[in-house]
Amino acid sequence: MRPASLQDVARAMGAEIRGAKDAAEVRGAATDSRLVREGDLFFALRGRADGADYAEEALRRGAVATVASHPLAGPTLVVEDPLAALQALARWSLQRPGMEGPTVVGITGSIGKTTTKDALSAVLRSGGTRVSATVGNLNNEIGLPLTVLAAPANTEVLVLEMGATHVGNISELCGIAPPRHGILTAIAPAHLESFGSLEALAATKGELADSLPLDGSFVRPAGVPEAAVAPGRELARRIVFSTREAATADLWASDFEEDEDGLRFTAHMEGKAAPVSAPVFGTHLVEPLLAATGGAVALGMDLEDAARGLARLKRSGMRGDVYRLRDDVLVYDDSYNAASPPSMAAVLRYAAEAAGRQDRRLVIVLGGMFELGPGARAYHREIGELADGLGVGLLACVGDEARWYAETFSGKTIHYPDAGSAAGIREHLRPGDYLIVKGSRGVGLDTLTRQLKESLALV
Repeated sequence: MRPASLQDVARAMGAEIRGAKDAAEVRGAATDSRLVREGDLFFALRGRADGADYAEEALRRGAVATVASHPLAGPTLVVEDPLAALQALARWSLQRPGMEGPTVVGITGSIGKTTTKDALSAVLRSGGTRVSATVGNLNNEIGLPLTVLAAPANTEVLVLEMGATHVGNISELCGIAPPRHGILTAIAPAHLESFGSLEALAATKGELADSLPLDGSFVRPAGVPEAAVAPGRELARRIVFSTREAATADLWASDFEEDEDGLRFTAHMEGKAAPVSAPVFGTHLVEPLLAATGGAVALGMDLEDAARGLARLKRSGMRGDVYRLRDDVLVYDDSYNAASPPSMAAVLRYAAEAAGRQDRRLVIVLGGMFELGPGARAYHREIGELADGLGVGLLACVGDEARWYAETFSGKTIHYPDAGSAAGIREHLRPGDYLIVKGSRGVGLDTLTRQLKESLALV
């Protein structure tokens, strides 16, 4: 954020200053006392612990003051609700009087948000734009305002992931950081325990399109429910993308190919065609790459420049990483990515094709897919049946929900109660195997992949 006086910041949050100098300069924000930097405000949120208990440590690390619901021993900005104050400060920092704020791009969807965010950021940077973007999974009511306040003062475009687990979440995030451009990546079963139905999920994702200004743009895939796209809302531009040529698509892809350097295809739009070469693996990633391309075009880039910029993509770790272990075991590590039935199916189909092309046995380590509601068992059984049909050589199920995969899989299966014990998969690997690791983040399969890298590293 641009530096601001404590007095201005307090006014923006409706806070009362206690024991602090009005002229002190604020340069950022933190909710974790261990991450405080010089010039930050420390927001004492209540969660599993009371942030106020860590205010002294935050001040020692250089915090200007603590934002809390009651006066503390050190410099304090007293507010009714520290979380609401954090959100208000983020909103004010984007709309400060007399200052031009960055253009905000909001990205939502059941799957593909992080890949789209990484790809769009890479493309825009390739064109010389100063970009700041969501780091990790900071895409909720706490993480998003922290992302806004962490953006450097010279940021031109702010790319924000917007996650949701309940109706109204996206509207809330758009209220904190109003986007001018929106990207919807996909609608697929996820968090159905809280949404109740795919229709309610689609409507919640549609809150992004509903929040855009009339001079804004919206990029979305073909074939998603109308509730997700706010069809009655007049916008300056809408771009529909598809992985195949279709009458409803403005942007589409053809000629998918893949080799050891990554994915290649041709992007088409408005009579133009541009070759794409991206250092990622899996044809299921074409959709988020198209979403990012559409976003770049909406922001004013030419199709050719946007396509060229995808070559600079660097995905966040453990999201489709491909690496080799000892004895020529090839790993597709998707352990930190979200796991939903469509994303799981896409990865398995890709892996089966890749393993077959290289004449390798396919071994899959799958954690459960969480928050799928009453249909959870059926969704897992469908994936087990798909794995069976794809000729998977060995299925390892991690966690309780993952047992359901084995109910429709006729081949060899192993069950591990947790990610730590799943390290036992090492004893079942053969030279030349193709290994897939994927599951909901809560399963913690990134623990397994770290253990594999350490114990089976190339020497």
